[in-house]
Amino acid sequence: VYLTIDADLQKYAYNILERRLAGILLAHLTTADTAGSEKRVPIKDVYYALIDNNIINISKLSRKKAKTNEKDVYQIYRKKQETVLSTLRKDLQSGTTIRKNLSEEKQDYVSYIYKMLENDGILVASSIDENDQVYLDWKDEKITFRKFLRHAINNEWINISSFNIKSDYYDADEIYDELINYIVDALKSEEDFDKILYEYMIKNGNLSGKKVCLLLYDQGVLDKKKDKDYNSLYTGKMSAYNFMYKKIKNIEITPAQLALDPCSGSVVITDPDTGEVKAMVSYPSYNNNRLANGIDSSYYASLNTDLSSPMLNRATQSRTAPGSTFKPISSTAVLEEGVANASTYVKCTGIFDKISPAAKCWIYPNAHGSLNVSGAIAVSCNFFFYQMGYDLGMDADGNYDSDLGTDKLRKYAAMYGLDRKSGVEIPEAAPQISDEYSIQSAIGQGTNNFTVSQLNRYVTAVANSGTVYDLTLIDKTTDAAGNLIKDYSAEVDSTMDEINSSTWDLIHQGMEQMVASSTTFTGLDFSMAGKTGTAQHNELHADHVLFVGYAPAEQPQLSIAVRITYGYNSGYASEIGRDIAKVYFNPETAGELITGSAANLGEGIAGD
Repeated sequence: VYLTIDADLQKYAYNILERRLAGILLAHLTTADTAGSEKRVPIKDVYYALIDNNIINISKLSRKKAKTNEKDVYQIYRKKQETVLSTLRKDLQSGTTIRKNLSEEKQDYVSYIYKMLENDGILVASSIDENDQVYLDWKDEKITFRKFLRHAINNEWINISSFNIKSDYYDADEIYDELINYIVDALKSEEDFDKILYEYMIKNGNLSGKKVCLLLYDQGVLDKKKDKDYNSLYTGKMSAYNFMYKKIKNIEITPAQLALDPCSGSVVITDPDTGEVKAMVSYPSYNNNRLANGIDSSYYASLNTDLSSPMLNRATQSRTAPGSTFKPISSTAVLEEGVANASTYVKCTGIFDKISPAAKCWIYPNAHGSLNVSGAIAVSCNFFFYQMGYDLGMDADGNYDSDLGTDKLRKYAAMYGLDRKSGVEIPEAAPQISDEYSIQSAIGQGTNNFTVSQLNRYVTAVANSGTVYDLTLIDKTTDAAGNLIKDYSAEVDSTMDEINSSTWDLIHQGMEQMVASSTTFTGLDFSMAGKTGTAQHNELHADHVLFVGYAPAEQPQLSIAVRITYGYNSGYASEIGRDIAKVYFNPETAGELITGSAANLGEGIAGD
């Protein structure tokens, strides 16, 4: 079996992506205890991540052969465990604090116990009357855990078959006492509960970052004999923060190991003239040699519990909104539907008030001023595309109909192949074109959801002006003698012959202007076109960030789609696209771009 994959490009893209992720993580690292409004990464979260993702194995701390530091950490844990279990017993026996008034730490303990009882079949979820007032008060955090559990016993939501009740006659108090005993005893052997204890040991300062970092040497994650930083950390000459910063910087501790946002991303690179995939990268990945010709069971188990989900192919199986990378599609719709042309200018005032609540352009409280479609692509003006989404929804009577707008956007998104899978010969999530909110959908929000492979097929069609391929990963198959069995060259799915050449010219112009106006791409010895995008997941996380593009702009040889999950700034995704194109066209630059250390980040790209 011969693949279309360029092995060198695949490796380069993976390493470029990993370096960029490490750089983003370092740029957002903080000594503060909380992430704050900028969604930074507290260093204490990094220490805990080593435990949470099993890089440090807490079950080894109690071994007879444990190192001195391991034994110290274990004793700190035992003291914490004893205190917590004693407090939990008292709270379950006589606690009066309602759930919502508990400390964050105690709320985490209570939530864990509730889920544990469900998983163990003690609290029978199917028996719970979800209209019961006490249950509703519990869900609304208005009562104590004690009150809820007693009520659960009285209503036979508790399965008592696992309890040590010797008498044939027992009352609710006896059952409740045995329930408390069950909870406390069960927690002693729950490793996931132990991890919560370690989390708060670190947060509360009972367990220092230094001791956690030294565990990396105790357990062989790092080699104290070969690592000059060991003595500096051990003697206190280097702080735990600086130690961890350096290890991430040198990628001795990887984003994948930490499994903190951002720790994942994907890249798909295609030849726009053939539809052949040259690289398909999902980070983090795994060593598939250990799963071939017999499975390494312990390795396989570790992959399944790895919080970074390395076995998930993010290039084909993870979907997000495309954000502003969708704007060339919206541009196709408005130009072909006659809503706008090259001479149509819209004045961005920063806030679009034809809907309620008003929608803001990313540049607000500033404004872009007057832009046509190419200019709006170049600066990613949301206001312009809000107006376009609104105009696409105008019916014959001059009334705005959102469904009419989304129907038109869907028509053109489908032309680019976004209503169907990309054609790659591996499992791929189904795409979803937005079916509501025409105005928001025009900037790539709404209910749009696509994989990176699907975005790559779309930008491949932009690059070649309208040929939509069924992307392929397989070149050919031969027999042992090299005789061709089957040629798997990519097939043309469809062609966008009805799209006017002037539409392609305006879209290409806008994407080329976007690259030309960004310092990210300064100094390239080849031309490039592109579009960045951001997609908000929720207010607790940084945005997903994306880049789609192609190079050289005048005669594309590569089409590229990039996404970083929770990547903060779309400029970081564009830097990945830029560096991949650099190393492809100039392989001699690989040593400059793949240095084995975290990438230095540019200023990013505003907006999107």
